[in-house]
Amino acid sequence: MLALEDYLAAGQTVVSNLILDHYHELGLNSDELVFWLQLYRHHEQGDYFPDLNQIAKEMGLRQQKVFELLNQLVLKQVIKIETVTVDNKQQDHYLFTPIFEKIAQLIEQSKNKDFENSHQEAVAQLFQHFQQEFGRPLSSFEYERIAQWLEEDKYTPELITLALKEAVLNNARSLQYIESILSSWHNKNIRSPQDVENEKNRYQKNKQKPAEAKEIPSISLHNWLEGD
Repeated sequence: MLALEDYLAAGQTVVSNLILDHYHELGLNSDELVFWLQLYRHHEQGDYFPDLNQIAKEMGLRQQKVFELLNQLVLKQVIKIETVTVDNKQQDHYLFTPIFEKIAQLIEQSKNKDFENSHQEAVAQLFQHFQQEFGRPLSSFEYERIAQWLEEDKYTPELITLALKEAVLNNARSLQYIESILSSWHNKNIRSPQDVENEKNRYQKNKQKPAEAKEIPSISLHNWLEGD
């Protein structure tokens, strides 16, 4: 049975789970990961350039194999060897930040991919909403015009969908009317669904008489092309 004193004397190596989650995506195999962990363990214990012969014994590998693993880590840019000056003497150190920088890039790429997938799904739903409200397939011109709103004017699918709903409420199912609504919102610096809701509330308050006590309807038939 392992004595408590032996357990405490061995120490612990704390490593981020990001390493275990993403090492395959970085192109590392199991041997390379364990070797990286061994180097990191020695670094955390204050040995910034450990003897590779010692690590070979710890891993049960030949010395040549360990040198090959080190070379692979350097080539895959998950570790660097830098020379620093300590007490007027130059010493080699292993630098471990590259692996975390590469993991940060992977996470950012994953977020961008998720956002792009979500955006494409929202665009597809947008075209479906138009076809449902118009009661027919869209023409090529209509597809192109809506695409221009998205790509050139940078209107979001959510904002265009709200403009479509406003046009339907005003019984004006035309791209020209919808574009006028979007232009009106743009001039009023309305950029999000929340901005639209805030503008509706402001409009209702301005139109409501002070003595009026009846409840404001939840859906406003606000004509966005008229002034306040």
